[in-house]
Amino acid sequence: MKRLGIRCGIGIVMILGMLWPGIQVEAQTPYYTWTEGPGHYTVHTQDAYQPGVMMEPGLSAPEDIFLDDGLLYVADTGNSRILVMDGEEIVREITSEEMMSPTGLSVTDDAIYVADFGNKEILVFDKEGSLLRKIGRPDEVIFGENTNFSPVKVSVDKRGNLYVVSQGSTSGVMQMSLEGDFLGYFGSNRTNTSFTMLLQRTFFTQEQLDQLFKNVPSSVYNIDVDDLGLMYTVTQGEAADNQWQSIRKLSIAGADLIQPYVTSIYFVDVAVDKRLNIYAIDAYGTVYEYDSYGNFIFAFGYEDSGMQRKGLMADPSAIDVSDDGVIYVLDKVKGVIQTYEPVEFADMVHEGLSDYMDGRYQEAEATWKEINRRNTAFLFAYEALAKASFKRQDYAQAMDYYETAGNVSGYSQAFWYSRNEWIEKNLTWVILGIVALAVLWKGIKAFDKKYGFLAPVRAGVKKVKDLSIVRQLALMKQMIKNPFDGYYRIHYREEAGVFVATLLYLWLVVLQVTDLYITSYLFNQTDPVYADLPNLVGRILLPLLLFVVCNYLVSTVSGGEGRFRHVYCGAIYALSPYLVFMLPLQIVSNVLTENESFLYSFGSMFLICWCAVLLYLMVQEVHVLTISETVKNICVTVVTMGLFLLAAFTIYLLGKQLWEFIVSIYREVAIRV
Repeated sequence: MKRLGIRCGIGIVMILGMLWPGIQVEAQTPYYTWTEGPGHYTVHTQDAYQPGVMMEPGLSAPEDIFLDDGLLYVADTGNSRILVMDGEEIVREITSEEMMSPTGLSVTDDAIYVADFGNKEILVFDKEGSLLRKIGRPDEVIFGENTNFSPVKVSVDKRGNLYVVSQGSTSGVMQMSLEGDFLGYFGSNRTNTSFTMLLQRTFFTQEQLDQLFKNVPSSVYNIDVDDLGLMYTVTQGEAADNQWQSIRKLSIAGADLIQPYVTSIYFVDVAVDKRLNIYAIDAYGTVYEYDSYGNFIFAFGYEDSGMQRKGLMADPSAIDVSDDGVIYVLDKVKGVIQTYEPVEFADMVHEGLSDYMDGRYQEAEATWKEINRRNTAFLFAYEALAKASFKRQDYAQAMDYYETAGNVSGYSQAFWYSRNEWIEKNLTWVILGIVALAVLWKGIKAFDKKYGFLAPVRAGVKKVKDLSIVRQLALMKQMIKNPFDGYYRIHYREEAGVFVATLLYLWLVVLQVTDLYITSYLFNQTDPVYADLPNLVGRILLPLLLFVVCNYLVSTVSGGEGRFRHVYCGAIYALSPYLVFMLPLQIVSNVLTENESFLYSFGSMFLICWCAVLLYLMVQEVHVLTISETVKNICVTVVTMGLFLLAAFTIYLLGKQLWEFIVSIYREVAIRV
């Protein structure tokens, strides 16, 4: 109940945040800030960054920026120059007759590397702006004779490797030495193979395949390299159908290290700060922030549609972050550099993240509690508080936080320790209690045998068993032990009534509800607050009732002996294993951990398969069919169900169109009158 109350409170906050966007949003920002809330819904939060200085150094279609040692380097593409700025002041202007269209740059301790797309070269300058050398198209055989070399972005890691994004390259990022030797490709995207493509490859001739578009990976759009030498790439468009390819964090071996939650497939640049938090900006001016594990922290910003307000982007082309957390975004159309300064709330989150990533969970607990107090829908706060609670061995509290955070593995681990604690404290008493109950039962049986004091109880039980409703419910036991006798009693002896069968259908509905409230969170993460009960019930009840109707109609036409009453009652009695054992299985799930999930999964699947066998026997025994006739009957029944659904959908569409036609006529008449 406590966890349900917390979820209800969070749900109310989330709904208010969506209905009243102004909650806790600073008035001076022309955009909203979002974060990930419980249930992994995107929700409003306080402003994390506010617009700072907007620099206007006279840029023309700038393409890239780079922060190094307090200085800002700008690739002023339209003016064929590199600007070096200290704040708003231009410290140095780097130009060269050899430089035509600088579109990307990277700065090391002793050199500036510029991707000159116009000349198809990498230019290397010293810090004073003198040209040191040019790196042109690699001449190694493995590079390929017809491979295009059109560098648009460049980056250098701490190991002295040069990474180049070449326009249109589908093989990944080009890896080169600082002298220009080609070392290979790195971080290529994977292709998305659809079912249609698989069919084409199977049945088409080679000539037909050659006429189709080639299924090649999309080219990397932009890159960045952090202080550890790990590469980050962004990819636009179709490659992002597989969302986690939009932003990738790659190890030295080229393996994906994170799977960030992304909502955009039009990222233009990515940057990493000193804490290894990840920042990306898309073509619509929205900045996304993730921690080093890819957890979504903030998103803010909006596209400038002519309002000319500070903080809005018309056509962002690059992003970078300073050591003090200020975000710099380059706007290609406006020719400006917009800064975003973190507010107190963002600083608090960054401080908490830093402690969390370093494993100082308890030290960061006070910070995360304050964050949670300010915004109860900030998802990562629950993850951090769960870690802190787990570390101080408050496993019950950790389970609550993990459940709210949606961390199933963390919840299971905390529950495992909590269960062990309970067993250590209570196992002796449980064993003694079982022994005491066994001795007591033996004593009662011996005393009853001698004096018969339980005779009135037995007589009462016999009267209850003789009740019609109880005898009909007891048929479920017969179905479990010997289904052939059970269906004989339903078909020939008419022992199953419609009223009791209807009660069993209602019990089937109740089991769907108990699954929400009784089954352990480890095996059912559906929050009752957000559950769609009509849909949940309809998914099992409506197909079953449709099967009953269609099977009766098909059997009537094909000579089946069963009446509608027999099919109606027999179908629900075929689910006897599920009706009897599902509730105990739901209860047992509360003592299982994730490592023991196979017990629950196997139990559920076993009950479903058992019911399927009984449903088959129902058709065979109720309609008195042979094996082949039964299989044919069931197949025709399934086809009939499909036709019923198709007819219902067609009627729905026609009715909808008729209603829209009537409404349009009414509006037309109302306007004319």
